[in-house]
Amino acid sequence: SLEFSLFFSPKLKMLKSRSGSSPKELPHEIKQPKRGLDKILTQEKAWASALLANDMNTLDSIMHRDFRLKRVYGDAFPIGKEMYLSMSGVSASKMDITYFEILEEFSDIIVLKAAMSMDWQQEGVGKLPPYALVIDTWKKSEYGTWQVLSRVSQILDKPYSEE
Repeated sequence: SLEFSLFFSPKLKMLKSRSGSSPKELPHEIKQPKRGLDKILTQEKAWASALLANDMNTLDSIMHRDFRLKRVYGDAFPIGKEMYLSMSGVSASKMDITYFEILEEFSDIIVLKAAMSMDWQQEGVGKLPPYALVIDTWKKSEYGTWQVLSRVSQILDKPYSEE
């Protein structure tokens, strides 16, 4: 089963102004529900379920035609939608979203940060690192559905923590 969690924190980040005056409170640490949250969570759940089921048709429908994946580890080059959908030998038996935050929301664009814990492997490579942090950009299509336009992915040595 997939576990999707939201973390709401009453903490405020403190930042000194450029002039060196007293700290200014910034509410960026407060994760308040936003308008697109439910729709994007639904799409993230569909993405995770499709990966677990190796359902390329569902992934295809969730991905924007101009989708790009940029892995910021190793010498990996960006991957487009067609290349992503044609990758073989990768399988996952578990994918939990352990952190989720909408960073920016506009009328037809949402940028989010999510951390994941996974049990996955690749043929010829074996088990892959279990933790990742992603920054996704979702775009609302002309039909009103949300599609992932880009994903920047970073492998982590340990579970993501805001501290």
